[in-house]
Amino acid sequence: MCGIIGISDGDSTQVYAGLYALQHRGQDSCGILTYDKEEFYLKKAPGLVTEAFTENSLRELKGNMGIGQVRYPTVGGDFSRDAQPFFSTSPVSIGIAHNGNIANYAKIRKKVGKLTSWCDVEVILNILANELSAEKDIFAAVASVMSQVNGAYSVVSIVDKVGMVVFRDPFAIRPLVEGEGVFASESVALDIIGKKLEGDVKPGECIVINDGSVERRRLVKEKPRHCMFEYVYFSRPDSIVEGKSVYEVRVNMGRELAKKWDKDADVVVPVPDTARAAAFGFSEETGIPYREGLIKNRYVGRTFIMPSQSSRENAVRIKLNPIKNVLKGKKVVLVEDSVVRGTTSKNLIDLVRSAGAKEVHFAVSCPPIRWPCFYGIDMTRKGELFAANVEDAEKELAKKIGADSVIYQTLDGLKKAIGIPNLCTACIDGNYPTDVSFLLNNHKEGKRPYEED
Repeated sequence: MCGIIGISDGDSTQVYAGLYALQHRGQDSCGILTYDKEEFYLKKAPGLVTEAFTENSLRELKGNMGIGQVRYPTVGGDFSRDAQPFFSTSPVSIGIAHNGNIANYAKIRKKVGKLTSWCDVEVILNILANELSAEKDIFAAVASVMSQVNGAYSVVSIVDKVGMVVFRDPFAIRPLVEGEGVFASESVALDIIGKKLEGDVKPGECIVINDGSVERRRLVKEKPRHCMFEYVYFSRPDSIVEGKSVYEVRVNMGRELAKKWDKDADVVVPVPDTARAAAFGFSEETGIPYREGLIKNRYVGRTFIMPSQSSRENAVRIKLNPIKNVLKGKKVVLVEDSVVRGTTSKNLIDLVRSAGAKEVHFAVSCPPIRWPCFYGIDMTRKGELFAANVEDAEKELAKKIGADSVIYQTLDGLKKAIGIPNLCTACIDGNYPTDVSFLLNNHKEGKRPYEED
């Protein structure tokens, strides 16, 4: 996933504030690059935004144009070497950061030659620089990137003597909002620096900003395929993505999910934090009281985006603590946003039972995830996806995690709740926006696609 921000007229403290608002999208590394029309200034490091930057380091990032990124790796595993933004002075000075994942990364990497990292944005940087060195204008150069790169990418960049260059893949898979010269993964980054949300960068669009002038062109015209998982899990509930309130969408998911409920229960309990809104909608629709039955330790990060399975499992054990008075002797409906691997779900059921729950039913606001994602979510191996290898996902998940029953959202219910046409639901139904047959056909279990050679 990752979170990005680009500010065409602002200082490093604003970039920093925007990244702070996007910290939920990536916790492994972060970076800021600024430009004063003469020189570029770059600082990036492993860890959280508050750990990587000080007042002194922000003062050293001079200029009134800047880009930044918080990283969650799906390609590359070295937190220092692969941290973004990337910067190159040859053949053209460019700083660049992105959110997404390049499906044909291994193929392009062979073509462009030796690179300094395993981060896939570096191949975009390489192609863009080479096209500009061939005396193409910026729009022609970006169009060439789009013709060669297969995958999801929302990009913020600064090109020497050109200005800020922002573009989005032809299917607009990953989010990219804009407002008053600021571009970011989510509207919350605009909110924190006091900028008004004006909309979303269009699919296949390139925007160039320099000295207050703005030129924008739609280089490739495709129907959008926005990632449904942004609404299910990744985006903050207070964000607006593609004109939709993430909070309201999640409430709607709970209402749609409740239409499948046909049992008695005493209490609806969310798995904090991303399932809260769905649990509220579920409670409203069924009339079963909503209660907070699990309290989160707010100093533990998001378990899904942790890099290894063991770190995810350990985090679950210290992340949540049950409120026994809410759960003891009750028939509990535990609402979760999604199930990818299923391991953490078992820990959740065990936790609620240990607090004395009489029954524990598991309600999932996302349909079963059966296919790998090659567009920026770290579930690229089909063998690790619980629902990919079972026929009756509800029955088998109940057995695996020890729940009294399980209900999953339907695909129609999900689409209705989000209310946007042409979603990317490839991880649910295998309908990919781009041709990834070379990954599906040649994929070796135990390896990520970028390691396929």
